[in-house]
Amino acid sequence: MAIKRDYCMNHPDRPAIGRCVVTHAPICTECSTQYDGVNYSREGLEIMRRKRRASQSGHWLTRHLWLLLLSLLTPLAALEMGGCVYWLFLSLMHHR
Repeated sequence: MAIKRDYCMNHPDRPAIGRCVVTHAPICTECSTQYDGVNYSREGLEIMRRKRRASQSGHWLTRHLWLLLLSLLTPLAALEMGGCVYWLFLSLMHHR
């Protein structure tokens, strides 16, 4: 039985050295970017970048919106209490 050889998705004449962990597409040496010892294609890196950017913007909104609401309720007490709760929230999110 013959072993099937994969070829690069961008260069059909070149043998693949591996598969992108995000897109699972076969990629050659030129198309592969190793990050933390794992192969990524250009498309896979772009998908990761978009996901990371989306998650970071969501965290900003979560962190700051509730603090703004607390501050509007009772200005001085909310700022003191909000600051303590804010740091507690950040530490819990960091250890998650």
